[in-house]
Order: sequence, then C-alpha cells, then structure tokens
Amino acid sequence: MKKRILFVDDEPKVLEGLGRMLRVMRDEWEMRFATGGPEALEIMAAEPFDLVITDMRMPVMNGLEFLKEVR
Repeated sequence: MKKRILFVDDEPKVLEGLGRMLRVMRDEWEMRFATGGPEALEIMAAEPFDLVITDMRMPVMNGLEFLKEVR
C-alpha cells in the first residue's frame, strides 16, 4: 500500500519543485500538495494521510499553528 503524504507550503513554486523532484517516488507514495494551512486542513478533513510535511513560515496560519490543528 502506498504511503499518503501531504506537503504544505504557501509558495506554489516550491510545491511544484517538490512534485517534480519526488515524481520518482510516485509508485511508493501518493502525494498531495496544499498552498497553506487552511487548504491543507480541508484536504485532511476529506482524506487521511500517513505523513504531513509543512513549511513553518506561512502567512494566515504558520506551520506550528497548522500542526497544532492537525494533532
């Protein structure tokens, strides 16, 4: 079974770069990308993830606030 990973960053270009760089892992990982904490929480409400990787410095909801909500 594939691991489900959610990447969160407020910079779309960073997420695009991660997606390109990690494309080789697509047989092992199912990856989703969110451009901020609020969007990530919406995605997580609809589907489960094994791992969440987040930027800590984001506007609106920083990484620490987001991880507190996730917990």
